Amino acid sequence: MQKNDDFEFDKIIERHNTNSLKWEKYALQDIIPLWVADTDFKVAPVIQAAIEARKDHAIYGYTRANQQSNQMVADYYQVKYGCHVKAEWVVWIPGVVASLSLAIRSLSKHHDQVLTPDIAYPYFHSTPLASGKQDNHLAMSYDQGRLRVDLEALENHDAQAARVMLFCNPQNPGGAVYTQSELERIDSYCETNQLVLVSDEIHADIILDEDKFHVPYLSVSNHALQNSITLGAASKAFNIAGLAYSWAVIANPSIRQDFVNEMHGIVSEINPFGYTATLAALAHGEPWLTAMNIYLRANRDYLIAEFSLLPDINMSPSSLHFWLGWTCLSYN
Repeated sequence: MQKNDDFEFDKIIERHNTNSLKWEKYALQDIIPLWVADTDFKVAPVIQAAIEARKDHAIYGYTRANQQSNQMVADYYQVKYGCHVKAEWVVWIPGVVASLSLAIRSLSKHHDQVLTPDIAYPYFHSTPLASGKQDNHLAMSYDQGRLRVDLEALENHDAQAARVMLFCNPQNPGGAVYTQSELERIDSYCETNQLVLVSDEIHADIILDEDKFHVPYLSVSNHALQNSITLGAASKAFNIAGLAYSWAVIANPSIRQDFVNEMHGIVSEINPFGYTATLAALAHGEPWLTAMNIYLRANRDYLIAEFSLLPDINMSPSSLHFWLGWTCLSYN
């Protein structure tokens, strides 16, 4: 695989006996765990340095985001995606799954159903049920190596019992990156059916195909901006999920206030290292992230070539997007 003298993507890190969720699941078994979104790369040096500097302060009390922290998230959307976000739209939460629950509970108090992709990671189905709703599944299509919501079926789907639609872009699992025109059709459906879309975009920074790019849902139209909750984090791309933080971008002040109100007494403050790592990643992590995606792309291309030599094996490049992004095995 391609080497990088600045970052240690080839270095094997022993993770047994570190309370690793990923590796302890199959402890004492001859199994390489490939089941959870948790890479085996050391974090970017700029993140490690920021954490060590914060550690030296030696006081780890209750921590709260300020205007500067929120502005850094807003700047990330502007620089990375050319997308205007105001600092006051940003709400910090320990994790995206908690945000899914908060969104459902705050938005659909008087509705029985939540629309959700038929194929999605498990919390897209369990969270509505835990919130006392039915998960109304949206049909998926698989065409040209892309698994995504079937847009033709969606446009004919009855949404009258729902207020919320859960969405995942890039699609997890499958890795499909939704195009501008696809997002516009989804936005039109939501507008017609008076739905608020909750867009999980946590994997947006791990896109291996150079001809594809992420479009934040909130940038599609003014309707999308005012009727959506966009969820993000640096946790997947920068391998810091254990620090338990994420953000929600909510432009509509009424939706945002209802979301924040639902947090009271349930959701705790973000831990100080979560903020430190996130802000370091957003401000200074792009060179490391670019190098990692190049490294993963080479791993993916190697696997595609090897699997093509095997009979009856068909490997989708987009599905490898997530498989490699989670496991990051190095083949030499």
